[in-house]
Amino acid sequence: MDKFIGYASEEFKELSGQIEEALLHVQEVREKHRPTLANKRYLNAEEVMEYLHVSPRTLQTLRDKRIIGFTVIGGKILYPEDRLMQVLQDNYTSPDLPF
Repeated sequence: MDKFIGYASEEFKELSGQIEEALLHVQEVREKHRPTLANKRYLNAEEVMEYLHVSPRTLQTLRDKRIIGFTVIGGKILYPEDRLMQVLQDNYTSPDLPF
């Protein structure tokens, strides 16, 4: 006789868990996805601060001194990812090895 899969069955519980896990992954992708503008990806201030490990005030200073590029679209400040990466590469210094 065929096995009945009900709400209390292990198979249903496992499937429910997999669906919840998939939903979490979809939500994570939706939160991190940024549509491109003119084939460039832009980051918001929170993403840049997290990426650079800086405070809001430091980010403001970097903008004021024109160290990092930014643009204002619809009242929001956005940072082109490619220009941010270029600044990081231009200012990278290799650590001195002790030997």
